[in-house]
Amino acid sequence: MMLQPQSSAEFDLEEVNVPNPENFDAVVLGSGEAGKMLAWTLATQGKRSVVVERLYIGGSCPNIACLPSKNVIHSAQVASYFRRGAEFGIAAGDWKVEMPGVRDRKREMVDGLIAMHLDKYRASGAELVMGHGRFVSPKTIEVALRDGGIRTLHGKTVVINTGSRARIDATDGLREARPLTHIEALDLDHIPEHLLILGGGYVGIELAQAFRRFGSRVTVVERNGQPEKIGTSPKSSRTSSATRESTSSRRRESTAWRGCPARR
Repeated sequence: MMLQPQSSAEFDLEEVNVPNPENFDAVVLGSGEAGKMLAWTLATQGKRSVVVERLYIGGSCPNIACLPSKNVIHSAQVASYFRRGAEFGIAAGDWKVEMPGVRDRKREMVDGLIAMHLDKYRASGAELVMGHGRFVSPKTIEVALRDGGIRTLHGKTVVINTGSRARIDATDGLREARPLTHIEALDLDHIPEHLLILGGGYVGIELAQAFRRFGSRVTVVERNGQPEKIGTSPKSSRTSSATRESTSSRRRESTAWRGCPARR
């Protein structure tokens, strides 16, 4: 979202104590995919660009979502191959899943991705500011720096790129039960004896498959008639043969809904 000049009714500059701000061509609040690419591109064109990030360098995708989940899912797939070794003519031997190792492999990948992002900031010339940003006047963001102190940034263009976050539904008693979100689930150092997943969407089904392959008993609770149709877009019901094969494997090995226990 790009901010255009706002009316004086939205910000009264006389009532806001704004110190002399640092001026930029572009200020981006949040370092997720769209914002970081914009800042890097503008910086390489000679524009003075800055990105403000509260926690995750690069946003959710390289830290807690897309790529970490695929890393854990791949480890689970390898565990599945060990379990199904006889199908491939491989004699079964002694083996077990060590979740600290799964977690450490994922963390190592994330560390590498963060380092890659920092290299990209240096190479492009865009600045990364770690801290909590808030608007204090039109196109002006005050940043409480993570390491202490305050910076005030003003941009000719300001982009809001704050993304999304995991949400706990308002189900009675759910918050008090302190459930895991996908963030905590992807950082577990043990295999849950029984994993109960509320919701049969893409994230729920991915986690169901992975943890069933690791060895958990998994139950998916889905209020609709069936879990999310994997590999099918709203505009088309066609699914590639590769996706159909993957979907069949997922159904056979990992998923369940309406309280039915999952099979491997």
